Amino acid sequence: MKDDAVKSCLHFGQWVTLAFLLVLGALLAHDAWRRTQPLDLALQRLDQLKAGNLEAPALQQTVRELDYVYRATYFQTQDRQAYGFLLLGSAFLLLCLLTGMEHFFCRPRLHTPEAHAASAEDERQQLLLLVLLASLVLTAAILILQHRTAAQNADTAADTAALDGAPDPASAPAPAPVPAAAPIDIQAALLAGTEHWPQFRGSLLPNRNPLPARWQFQRKWQQRIPLEGYSSPVIWDDRIFVSGGNKSERVLFCYAAESGELLWRLASSAAPLVPEVTADTGYAAPTPCLDRERVYAVFATGEVLCCTHTGELLWQRQLPPPQILYGYASSPLLLGDRLILQYDLEETQTLYALDVHSGKSLWETRRESTPSWSSPSAFCQDDKITIFTAGNKFAEAFAADTGQALWRFDGLGGEVATSAVAGDGQFFFSNTGAITASFAAADGQIGFRNDNTPAPDVASPLLLGEVFLLFDSGGLAIGLDRRTGEELFEASFSDGFYASPVAVGGKIVAVNLSGELLLLSASREGIITEGKYDLGNKVVAVPAFHRGNLVMRTFDNDLLYLETQNQ
Repeated sequence: MKDDAVKSCLHFGQWVTLAFLLVLGALLAHDAWRRTQPLDLALQRLDQLKAGNLEAPALQQTVRELDYVYRATYFQTQDRQAYGFLLLGSAFLLLCLLTGMEHFFCRPRLHTPEAHAASAEDERQQLLLLVLLASLVLTAAILILQHRTAAQNADTAADTAALDGAPDPASAPAPAPVPAAAPIDIQAALLAGTEHWPQFRGSLLPNRNPLPARWQFQRKWQQRIPLEGYSSPVIWDDRIFVSGGNKSERVLFCYAAESGELLWRLASSAAPLVPEVTADTGYAAPTPCLDRERVYAVFATGEVLCCTHTGELLWQRQLPPPQILYGYASSPLLLGDRLILQYDLEETQTLYALDVHSGKSLWETRRESTPSWSSPSAFCQDDKITIFTAGNKFAEAFAADTGQALWRFDGLGGEVATSAVAGDGQFFFSNTGAITASFAAADGQIGFRNDNTPAPDVASPLLLGEVFLLFDSGGLAIGLDRRTGEELFEASFSDGFYASPVAVGGKIVAVNLSGELLLLSASREGIITEGKYDLGNKVVAVPAFHRGNLVMRTFDNDLLYLETQNQ
């Protein structure tokens, strides 16, 4: 009886495995047959376009996008087929194992004719039932696959229409006429930005906004941003700009600093492909940037748009749709006449410098790295500007004028999301799983390296005086000697930090996940909390300064204007 029970279980496992092999084999054959034709058609279309007049900028862009779509689809299909064959081989090995176990554990036994007949009849009924069940599963799977394929073909047709340059004119405003571009003095532009809040974490040079007179605030106004996002607000004069988006639309919003009135909204045109993103990244994680004339926004769809401060579209560019885990989140870096984008995707990593007047590439430098979510930073010395990038493999530096690679440090790891800070001819960087170190901007020589101190995973580090400061998502603030990397102190706060801290007026302004807005001072002896204000809302966006007041974006998507409370 024991042998019969074991044999019955092994037989059942064999039939289930055999049914799985049949279903999986049919699905793989069906998938290969259905995918071949669309890929062949896409390749034919790509070859036709490449044979045309590639001098036309619009055609060049279409070819780049279609080429990216073809390659992405091809490799996704190859990966799916490889995974299917791996499952197929595993199932075959399991079938062989079950058969071998039957011969090893179940000794042959003579049956009476009656028992043998009954056993054969039982096996025939089981076989019939299993074959019927396998047929039903196979039919249902093919029907589901056909339905999904039809939907994907419809999406592909829509994407092709977008690539062929036929967007709905109602959803894509025509760019305003671009006047003759005047040369931009980069140093003057960077200096002008210090009086405003022009990009991620403020200005590239030390910001000259005054601190609030008292660390007690009242809400001058509060507005709900119509679309969700994790980007931080940027400010020029009396206008506040912030981005938001979802799968349907991506929008740049402009608010009046005095009243909170929504002055205008500018939507990007339809992206050829809308990648999947996680809820904690979304479609509007990159912080916009701006100068005295233009505003620039980047979205997780690869859409880049530029407009005036009054909302007139000047240009828009579609980069290859960013296929990256979680979603694209790197903020642009504005360096006078060029917009720097660290475009690290799953398959390719490229550093772009776009002409702020036209959106065309001044240069593109391919990086041999892996996906990252870090934003580029820069060190300015006279007329020489060095760009720093960090990824899963390398810390690298590039010349801002040509895109030429200057140096590379091999040895980073982990999922890199933080950005470096520059000072005294060095880049200071720290990310958990990667490295905590300083690099000479000129040649990449390491000033210090600390592998023993906990490092941040989301909030970027900060440099203040002689102290290099790290704020992590567990609520820990750590101070390092900026020259030696030696740990000077640790301090614990009530909640962790996702929003990167900023330095203004010789102080640190930081906000933790609980919405505690902190005014801190730091020295070699430690960190002191000089002021605390409870927002009552979770915050992951960087605070922005406006004439001694603060502008905050909450996790709930409210835009707050905080002014100093009168005594």
